[in-house]
Amino acid sequence: MRMLAALATIALAQTIPVPSYRQANDVAVITIDGVVDTVTAQSFIRRLKDAENADAVVIDLNTPGGDLMATLEICYAIKNNAPNNTVAWIHPHAFSAGTIIALACREIVAAPGSTFGDAAPINATGQPIPATERAKIESPVLAEVIDSARRNHYDEHLVESFVSVGIELWLLQNSTNGETICVNASEYETIFGEVPPRQFSPIGSTQQTASSLSPYFDSLSNITSTLATQNPTWDPSFTQKLPSSRPRLTSGDQDAWTLIKQIVPSDRLLTLKPAEAKQYGLITDVIATDSELQQWFGATSVTRHKPNWAEGLVRILISWPVRLALIAVFLICVFVEFVTGSTGVFSAGAVVSMSILIGAPYLAGLAQWWDILLVFAGIALVAVEIFVIPGTGFTGFLGVGFLFAGMVGSFISGSLQSPQGQVQLLTGLGAVVGGCILAIIGAWIIAKRLGDTVAMRRIVLEGEIKSVPIPVDCQPPLHATAVTITDLRPSGRIAIDGDVFDATTSGQWITKGATVRIIQVGLTIEVEEVT
Repeated sequence: MRMLAALATIALAQTIPVPSYRQANDVAVITIDGVVDTVTAQSFIRRLKDAENADAVVIDLNTPGGDLMATLEICYAIKNNAPNNTVAWIHPHAFSAGTIIALACREIVAAPGSTFGDAAPINATGQPIPATERAKIESPVLAEVIDSARRNHYDEHLVESFVSVGIELWLLQNSTNGETICVNASEYETIFGEVPPRQFSPIGSTQQTASSLSPYFDSLSNITSTLATQNPTWDPSFTQKLPSSRPRLTSGDQDAWTLIKQIVPSDRLLTLKPAEAKQYGLITDVIATDSELQQWFGATSVTRHKPNWAEGLVRILISWPVRLALIAVFLICVFVEFVTGSTGVFSAGAVVSMSILIGAPYLAGLAQWWDILLVFAGIALVAVEIFVIPGTGFTGFLGVGFLFAGMVGSFISGSLQSPQGQVQLLTGLGAVVGGCILAIIGAWIIAKRLGDTVAMRRIVLEGEIKSVPIPVDCQPPLHATAVTITDLRPSGRIAIDGDVFDATTSGQWITKGATVRIIQVGLTIEVEEVT
């Protein structure tokens, strides 16, 4: 039965001609799977360029949403660099950023049982956004989706209801030609001279009125005409340039239109399944597989362009748990290098971890040049404090400040005035502080548990001391004099009457062969040079 159904579908597809504007021989499918972020945007732009010779581009969407700026970058690329024959495929879900990206395409198709919508901006904590701030955040999103609606002939009111809570919509049908349109409460009252019927029940006891959230925009086209008489809460730079896709109906149109149903109430955002989306004119068809997609275009080939391994690796490396671990590894390596005076193994570990910590965000477009500059300046100042002018303190503290500022800055890609930038700042601070805590714990474990192991002793100073005996476990007498058998920078080894001890200085660098005096005995042996 399944085979017969498939053959029937193929035969039916072959009998239905493909519209000329959609026909394509080579179709490129660009997948967007998972959270939309900066890596997603850069990967999409790269793959779009790779598909420049294709006759059509399909954006295969399966995403819960993501970063606003990355979403707008993708929409810009679609509208300015993609071929006209660009189609979004909801496969199977596209919420928030996915819906905004889909609307930027000329056509939308959906997989059976798919869902899309609910594109309202939210903050990272999930807490309610104050009204004025919400309006400011919504303005670029609304401007983007309405621009898409006017380019691709979607209903403007309908796309607004994806973004703003408080927009009530009703579906009307033209009794002559069967055309359907969406109207809000204001336009409904203008046409029929009465309040529209409301068919939805409030969600529990938490129903919110339109005045408490939205609409801040009855329509962006209406707002632009009233800017002179009121102080807007949104950014006027996002005023629409394209004309509205349809004229506003009046009372003279009453006889031509009949009410079908209410689409969305005031206390929720619009979310659609394929049948409803097709009824409202948002999707063109329902497509389940690549073979059906190929038939839909009348194409000879369908080629999928997926993210490469490097983009997947960068995505892992810029995740906050990995970056927190890298910060901890960097600090532990620095601690072990300077406390034990090793031959450079831990220095290499510190360099590698810091290179990944800063390099991966830079490749992903998160870190800026000044982040890298601050990190290198901080490391240089700390080195000057230790090796050139030890004991001053100011240079070291300044270097640590620069280093931490650079690491936190690598988490921030947006303006600190924006909610996104503020969330990134808090994430960066949390990761750096968390990395420091992990480093302290790790350093304590190394000092207490691993400091006397054979493996550690083989790593520490083996290149410098080679044939020097292993340190003894006893403590030398206080104020005794000794000879350094390695450089103390500030840690190394000393010898007293043939016995070898690990020792450290208070900060200065003492060269090999110098005479030193023991000034403290305990957890560590501290010495000073005898002049």
